[in-house]
Amino acid sequence: MNSGWGNFFPYFAGALKIIVLAIAAYLAIKWHFDEEKRVREAEGVVFDKPGFMKKLAMILAFPVFLIILVISVVYATNWVLY
Repeated sequence: MNSGWGNFFPYFAGALKIIVLAIAAYLAIKWHFDEEKRVREAEGVVFDKPGFMKKLAMILAFPVFLIILVISVVYATNWVLY
């Protein structure tokens, strides 16, 4: 296993694990906020909907954050192992 795929597996497995956990955490937090919003709307509280620019910024920020996360995990793992 000197030059095979086994050398790169920990990098990709670690990055995949962090990405999956980050997505699960995001969805859990989003569900709680949506549930709170649903309860408050049932009580009669009015919320302002986010504008187009805010939605666009959030859509663009998420993939950028994931890419930075993957790169940092790969380099941090490389730094720790070697």
